Amino acid sequence: MSNYNHFFRKSAALAISAALLASVVSCGKNSSKSTTQTKKGADSTQTSKTVEIIAFEDDSDEEDNKKDNSGEEENVTTTTTTMTTKKKTTTTATTASSTQKKTTKTTSKTTSTEKTSATQATPKRDNNYKITAKTFTAADGIKCTYPQITGLYDETMQSYYNKLFKSECEAAAGDSSLENFSGTYEVKLKNKDKLSIVFRHGVFYKGAAHPYSYAYAYTIELATGNTIIPSESVNMNKAADAILNDSWTLTRSTDGVGKSDVIEYFNQYDEATIKSNLSVENVIKVKNTNGKYTKSGSVGCRSYLDGTGEPVLILEVSHALGDYVEVQF
Repeated sequence: MSNYNHFFRKSAALAISAALLASVVSCGKNSSKSTTQTKKGADSTQTSKTVEIIAFEDDSDEEDNKKDNSGEEENVTTTTTTMTTKKKTTTTATTASSTQKKTTKTTSKTTSTEKTSATQATPKRDNNYKITAKTFTAADGIKCTYPQITGLYDETMQSYYNKLFKSECEAAAGDSSLENFSGTYEVKLKNKDKLSIVFRHGVFYKGAAHPYSYAYAYTIELATGNTIIPSESVNMNKAADAILNDSWTLTRSTDGVGKSDVIEYFNQYDEATIKSNLSVENVIKVKNTNGKYTKSGSVGCRSYLDGTGEPVLILEVSHALGDYVEVQF
């Protein structure tokens, strides 16, 4: 009986040892799982809690740990999604705001352009400009009268012609070889479209036997600022025929000189000579190119427009007849 009891006790001790060995093996497994969880990002408290479970394999704790870790990942994911959504919303709002500012700026610019365009509109031509007489007196007392324009719609044009008229008068009267000089002008046509002025100069050079008179004109097309030559609108062949056939009108001559005197003068010349008298070659012309004025030619224009806009020709005659006459065809 004692031997039996002794055997039983020994068997029980072996059974307990086997149970303890199984518990140790189970603990090793749990420790391995705990290490894996720690690598996945679980905190130290969760690891300690898992290690304390030594004698039991409680699957419910492991499932709870899985759920907790899964929840953290979802929170992070949710937070990230929320932040991304907010960022996109902010970006959209900023873009919309920027677009509105840009649109407003563009509208403002357009309005400004419209105002500038309206301000820079070309002034309307009219007849309100005036011609005023000015006198230049040279050092020796010789005088010359010249015109100056005021109130013209184009100030650049006005300035150019005012300087031109003044400089020509000063040059004519300031010639040191002059014994005497007289310079006058006459406005023949003045309207919103054209301005035609004829200049009449009397020159007496030192040592000369007698004085000499001549006339020239400027006819300005006010729409462009260019000068025009009225005699270019006259058919020179017909004009020559008219002179030879006496079918012309004397509009101006020296006192005491009539049409018959002029006819007698022209009858001594052939058609070619008369045409040369009507020539417009090398006649002074002024051209405006975008506000820049240039002058070409050297011979004063010998034609102008009268009050009705019809051309008048200045023809050279003998000194006895006054040096020049003015005729129309």
